[in-house]
Amino acid sequence: MPTHALADREKLGEVVTERNETICKQKFTQELFTQQRIFSSNRNGADKRRIAERKIEAAREKYNLTASYCDAYDELLTFNPETLDRRPGDAQFD
Repeated sequence: MPTHALADREKLGEVVTERNETICKQKFTQELFTQQRIFSSNRNGADKRRIAERKIEAAREKYNLTASYCDAYDELLTFNPETLDRRPGDAQFD
């Protein structure tokens, strides 16, 4: 975008944003730590911990497919598991 066009947009107060991988990486990291804390805390119930486990897994899979922190962050925020039934490799909550 030419500099003068950007300056014109700033004068008009128009906000121009793009998916910024650096920003998404920071947000993804913060949310991933939040989900990891939920998953790791035995104060949370098994269902809440399982949902966090599924979200982490889905976000990692999305990143592996797209190599995009923005895509992985979106997946981490929006993923809703179809089932909480135990699968091979899941953590075992007693």
